[in-house]
Parts: sequence; structure tokens; C-alpha cells
Amino acid sequence: MFIRMACIAGLASLVACAGVPGPDTIIVNGKVFTANPAQPWAQAIAIRGDRIIAVGDTSSIAALAGDATRRIDVGGRTVIPGINDAHVHVGPQPPSHMIPVPTEPTPQQIADALAIADQASAPGLPLEAQIRARVWDEPSIDRAWLDARVPGRAVTLSAYTGHGAILNSKALADAGIAESIADPDGGRFARDASGKLNGRVEENALILVGRRLAAKVETAVRPEFYRRFAVEALQFGITSVHLMANALPHAETVDAVVAAATPLRWRILRWPLQEAGGERQDGKAHLPPQPAPRIDARGMKWMLDGTPIERLAAVRQPYADRPAETGRLNYPAERIAMFVGWAYGSEDPLAVHAVGDRAIETYFAALEGAGRPETWRAKRPRLEHGDMLAPDLIPRAKALGVVVVQNPAHLMIRDDMVARLGPERAQAVQPLKSLIESGIPLALGSDGPLNPFLNILFAATHAVNPAEALSREQAVTAYTHGSAFAEFAERDKGRLAPGMLADLAVLSADVFTVPPPQLPDIVSLLTLVGGQPAHDTGLWGNRR
Repeated sequence: MFIRMACIAGLASLVACAGVPGPDTIIVNGKVFTANPAQPWAQAIAIRGDRIIAVGDTSSIAALAGDATRRIDVGGRTVIPGINDAHVHVGPQPPSHMIPVPTEPTPQQIADALAIADQASAPGLPLEAQIRARVWDEPSIDRAWLDARVPGRAVTLSAYTGHGAILNSKALADAGIAESIADPDGGRFARDASGKLNGRVEENALILVGRRLAAKVETAVRPEFYRRFAVEALQFGITSVHLMANALPHAETVDAVVAAATPLRWRILRWPLQEAGGERQDGKAHLPPQPAPRIDARGMKWMLDGTPIERLAAVRQPYADRPAETGRLNYPAERIAMFVGWAYGSEDPLAVHAVGDRAIETYFAALEGAGRPETWRAKRPRLEHGDMLAPDLIPRAKALGVVVVQNPAHLMIRDDMVARLGPERAQAVQPLKSLIESGIPLALGSDGPLNPFLNILFAATHAVNPAEALSREQAVTAYTHGSAFAEFAERDKGRLAPGMLADLAVLSADVFTVPPPQLPDIVSLLTLVGGQPAHDTGLWGNRR
């Protein structure tokens, strides 16, 4: 025992001791942020196989190298754990023409853009534009309005929040949406006074439309959508993602991601979607839980409400700009109790989208009613977004072991939040810093712009509620260790420490010190997944 302890006591002795092989790769002369409280900063890392075997100063790590060790001198560049994006949406979509419009287009600007696109784009190609509150709030813009302007091809106006859209008749027909269709579980097809579909779709009705269109993408083509996503992600130093799998049924999503064979690590959370009268899909998926070495298909995602932008978030006090409205819950209480109870009685992780304070309170009440807090703490129920996690709800979140997964792009819509909630309420939403101070686990995910360094800028700025802004170190930690904790993977990834997976990124600039406007320009020069290059701009060949 003494000989073994002496063998691991010093870094250099790892090589000196008989029978202990040296590292395959060392990274030296870096500014290494480990996200490990026991050793937050270092200069160098030693890797053997797919794991880190040592972290320390350059001289100590260099002493470990043997003749066959690859030596990568990063020349003082910043090294961080691989980014773990805890909330992404990606999946196959049929071709369409995205119409350029202003950030907050007026109805007339939409009409003008549609006329131009109808003439300029390939005949028959569906047209799509992104809208915000001004168009969404105009009730006259509906199926008939779109039909009158572009009668011959599919047109979709998509709310930028992803919770609603306005479709014309051709778009509804392309998605197989008949007049007789009933609302799916957790969604709504809006109708006019005569009962006819008016083209507005919300929540899981929009998910259903998307799935019916995605089903038209040939099976052999689907993996390419995930490959292209992975290439972009790895260029940013993203090594893991949590996929909210709304685009396709779960089994089809898993098949496509497996076939894509990307270097990324994927956590795929299924999105149960039940059409009216259809078979329930709540039960455990009939899949291997880990269908490939870097893919974990366990977990389910439920969408409890919408967002304040379209006033679909379920709030406890009325909206400031429409005092008669408080949003709505997508599911009745018994349905919520059903899926929460399923999670309590299984090993299937639970993630619930809840934005409004009433939706969050309803979620917590369902957790409390389903079982014991200590059991929930072990299960780590996720709160996706949690924008209106009010101070009175934070102790309940902590008692239940809730992990909050926030998305920094949500933190930048100050004008919209003030308009919906009023200045006073808007200044008390989207907690981040106070969650960390309260001991509530925090993870970050994109749910919008993929660029993690843009999102770190957002988290460190927090335009809606600046008092809740994170430091850059806190933001990177939430984007790495926090996300790993959210998926029960904190023993393997999220920190640069001995025994952890060698998932890391060497950055083009120092994420911790560059002026804020330069943060979105950062990219990864070298991204390692399991100690092997998944993205490289030339550093991997450096064996100095």
C-alpha cells in the first residue's frame, strides 16, 4: 500500500513508477479553467485514453511525457471544459424559403416581404418568416389574411419564441391538418367564430405540425441535419448537448442521431405527444437507454405553459398590458400528476418547461404531491427556463432538489418583459445569481442562438434583471459542470480534473477577460472529445 500511495503522490512519479504508462497527450502553457472548486485554475493537463490523468503546472505535467506523448503547446490560450448545452432543438425540416424581415416587423412589412418572396423564390417552395409581438397581437393576421396575399403556396409566420405560428391554407394542408382535427394533448388549433381553423397554432399543436412535416423528410436524409449541427457545435467548443426531441417521435430521433455518428455526446429527452384519440406515449420508451456509446436516450420533456411574449405563460397576476389575461396551463392537474407520478416511480429523468409563476407553482405542487422531497432530490427534477421563479418558490425548489436550466437569450428581451409584466415585476424575474447563492443547481442551454460565448455575454449582462447577472466564471461553470449535473454526468464531465473525460476546448480568446463586445467572436481552436480531436484548426499537429 505504501508503494502504491508513493506512486500516485507526485505527478512525475506517475511515469516513474513501474507499470504506470505515461500520458498519450499533454496540453501545456495554457490558462486552464477547470470548473473544479478544489483547483479552479491550472496551466496544463495530461490525458491517457479518453480520461484526464493529471492537472497542474506546465513543468509538472511536462515531466510526465514520454517519447510517444503528443505535446500541445497552447501558447497561453484559455482552456475550458467542453461546453455542455443543456437545452437544444434540432431536427429534420423540409426545405423552405426564410423571408428576411425586420426584428419587429409590422403587418405591412410582412405583406411586402411576402409579395417579394412569392415572386423571387422557387415556385412552390414554402415561405416562412419570423414574427414578434406586433404581428402576433394583430388578430386580423390569420389564415385568410395569408391566403389573400399568397394563395398558391404554403406560408408560415413563426413566433420567434417557438410557441406559436400562423399558417395559411396550403401550409395546413401540407401538414395534413384537416378542419375536423381535434386539439392534441397540450396544444391548441385556434378557430374563428364559425368553428373553422383560423391558421393559428399553439404549443403542442405547433409540435404536431412540425412532426407531420418532418415525417416527409426521407429517413436516409435525416442524419445529415444532426451532422451539420454537430459540426457547428464543435467549432464553438460544445462537446455535449441535451436534445429536447420535439422534431420527430422518440425512436425516429434516436435512430437518426445514432446514424449521424457525430463526435458529440447526446442526451435525448423524448417529447410525449398524443393526438386526440391517439395512443398515449407517456410510458418508458421502447429503446435501449444508451443506444450508442455517446448517446443517452433517457428522460422526458413536458411543456407546461408558453411564454409571456404571446401571453401563454401561466402567471399568478394578470398581464400588465391585458389585465383580463393570466395565460394558461397546457395540461389539466390530473395530467400533470400523471407524468410527475411516472417520473417518481421510475428511473426516467423529468424535465418540465414552466415559465410563469403559476406554472412553476403548479409543477412544484405536483412534485410535492407525488412523493418525498428526499426522493426527488435524488432524481433532480429539471425546471426548464423558470423565468418567473419567484422568491417564495425558491425554498420549495431547493427542498425538492430542482435543477434550473436557463437560456441566456431569454435574458435580453427587456422591452417585451416590461410590456407584459410591468416594470416592477419585470425587475424581479429570471433569477440566476440568487439561485447559486441559494444552493440551487443551475445549468445553461441555448434554446436559441447556439454560440455559447454570445450566451455567456447575455448571462453576464442580463438586460432584464442586471442584479441577477452571473460572473463569467459562474456562467462557464453553469455551462459545463452545471449542465453535467443536470444529466447525472458530473462524475464524468463538466470539470477538468483527474478521472474525468477529456472533453475540452482551447479558445481563440480569453472568455474571462476580453471586452464584452468581443465575446461572441470567440471560437474553439481545438475541441477534444474523449481525448481525441473533434474539431481542430491546427493545434493537434503541434507536438513541440
